Amino acid sequence: MFSVNTNLGAMAALQSLNNTQQALQSTQNQISTGKSVSQASDNPAVYSIAQTMQADVSGLTAVQSSLNFGSSVLGVASSAQSQISTVLQSLLNTVTAGQQTGMDPATINNSITQMLANINQFAQSATFNGVNLIATTGTGVGATNSSVSVVSNVAGSTITASNNDPNNGATVTASDTTGLGLNGLTVSAAAVGLTFTNATAPAANDTITLGNGTTSWTFMLSDGSTAPAAFANPSSSTQINSFINISATDSNGAVMAKIATALQSQGFGATLDNTGQLVITGNGVSTGSSSVSISGTGAALNAVSGSTAAIDTVQAAIQQLNVNSSYIGSKSNQITGMVSFASSLSNALTAGIGALTDANMAAESAQLQSLQTKQSLAIQSLSIANQQPQSIMQLFR
Repeated sequence: MFSVNTNLGAMAALQSLNNTQQALQSTQNQISTGKSVSQASDNPAVYSIAQTMQADVSGLTAVQSSLNFGSSVLGVASSAQSQISTVLQSLLNTVTAGQQTGMDPATINNSITQMLANINQFAQSATFNGVNLIATTGTGVGATNSSVSVVSNVAGSTITASNNDPNNGATVTASDTTGLGLNGLTVSAAAVGLTFTNATAPAANDTITLGNGTTSWTFMLSDGSTAPAAFANPSSSTQINSFINISATDSNGAVMAKIATALQSQGFGATLDNTGQLVITGNGVSTGSSSVSISGTGAALNAVSGSTAAIDTVQAAIQQLNVNSSYIGSKSNQITGMVSFASSLSNALTAGIGALTDANMAAESAQLQSLQTKQSLAIQSLSIANQQPQSIMQLFR
């Protein structure tokens, strides 16, 4: 039917041109952005997944930054511990040589004092951005924290390192003279030995008091069932109230090991010799200023000879530093592994986002050429269709 009101050919050509224009605009957007899905309207499901993955990538960037900070803190601590280890080796040599007859004790003690000062200097200087993992709390130069927690994944899990964490059953301490039990060390240092017998029966509220004539440290056993009793006759000097949790099933050896751990946490050297005696060194402790009140019979504090005490003190410090260094090393390896994993995971997520949203530029280029041709043809078709109503004029001549 000929009609000037309805031109079906023009309508069809116009619809085809509009569709081509929309497809051409979509292709041009993909080429200009490089993405097949750049907004939610392109593909809601894919866009939502990609945005979630992109958030994880952003979170992993913060995780890697946190892990790198922790790695730096641990690196500084490890470097300082290496220096302290070297000093301890020299200190052991000096203390051992000082036992030789004819050596001037004053000269040896001056050397010991200088080495102890060096140990503290290394420990106190191992501060990174306010964190010091190897100095006793409050002694690190510029340090405001003795532990560091870093984020290890986007779920918010953390890795924490401090100078008082357990490490394979051993207690980690600071790596300065306090944490290593070297305070007050001299070539003729005193030491005490704690011994139990089969008749000794440690119980709640039993105490061990260590002193050097000026300061005393009291350790009380507790079974955890009730609050420990107050300390009897508290000293006017500094007194550290440390509670040692024991249970009824603990053997005397297990109680002795817990006592050793508590002593080490307060800066004493505490090692079991081959007779089962707990040799306590450091802080100038002496039998005359120390006492023990343990249930049963046979618990006693014995004097340990000066030469043995000085050497044992340094050897205990070396053992403790090995525990501390092992702990820092294991934490460093853990963080290094997480840094590598976070980087790999970030790369995998980025590749996944690309697979979901990146445009195939080769295909889009071919599509662009095709659509431009279709656009030209659609325009030509519309032009021809618009000329058809003019043929009606021939009927009215």
